Amino acid sequence: MGIIGLGISLLALVFMVIGLVPFLGWLNWFTTLPLAVIGATLGGSAAARSRSPFGIAGLIIGVLVFFIGAGRLFVGCGIF
Repeated sequence: MGIIGLGISLLALVFMVIGLVPFLGWLNWFTTLPLAVIGATLGGSAAARSRSPFGIAGLIIGVLVFFIGAGRLFVGCGIF
């Protein structure tokens, strides 16, 4: 489950990089934030159960992507 969480977190990272482009910030709402939450949840679950390095990496990447994506939306007045 750790590899799945890492994969989903990396997919969220790809969408976040695309969402940083002006006028494409709406991608953060539909792809980045939900995928980051799912990836962090699966990674955290795997890290708590078996201390999987993939789970820990998925958790860290998911949380970072979520906060960077939410910060981008905050700067662009997408989140108040």
